[in-house]
Amino acid sequence: MANVINYGTLKAWLSTTGHRGDLASDLSGFIQDAESMIAENVRAVELVKTAALVEADRVSGPLYNLPSDFLGPRAVTGTKASSAYALKQVSIAELYRYGTSGTAVVFAIYNNQIEFRAAPAVDASFTLIYYARPAAFVQDADTNALISSHPNLYQHAAMHWFHIHTQDIELATAHEASFFAAAESVNALAEEIRGTGSVANQQNYSSQGTM
Repeated sequence: MANVINYGTLKAWLSTTGHRGDLASDLSGFIQDAESMIAENVRAVELVKTAALVEADRVSGPLYNLPSDFLGPRAVTGTKASSAYALKQVSIAELYRYGTSGTAVVFAIYNNQIEFRAAPAVDASFTLIYYARPAAFVQDADTNALISSHPNLYQHAAMHWFHIHTQDIELATAHEASFFAAAESVNALAEEIRGTGSVANQQNYSSQGTM
């Protein structure tokens, strides 16, 4: 298999493998669709980033904006009495069952925003560990850690859309299945590496729990 390491080599591989030189101008579109497919379905260790959530990110009260490349959370930590602690992710419905006073120990994510319970102090900061969407490919030399480690994700996703375009449903389906098999493998690895970290027992559930 060709050594696919960046945007340029991915386009070259797609053109050669697809045997359709007349579709050269369409390759970027297939790859854009592949990038969206990957962003929606892949949560790999190569996509993990860390960002601070600080006062500048606050929308109001307990609501903060998330980074523009945010795909999904991996962990959120805060600091209390100089000690770091992990916050627990809950649904938006469950979030409102927690009290609004004390230290923020839970959060919910929706509409590319994160809401804590309770409202953090003005000088509070949190560390967000999250899955980030890779920057879209533009120049031939553009690359990222995911295509370097798992080029088959890009290859199968792009070939899926290539064959959707050519209306070869059998090949499109086969590449789709191969993509999801590869995605499942890298997602499972990410979860294995992540482990099952403990959450600090500082719950303020319905304002009756312990802090």
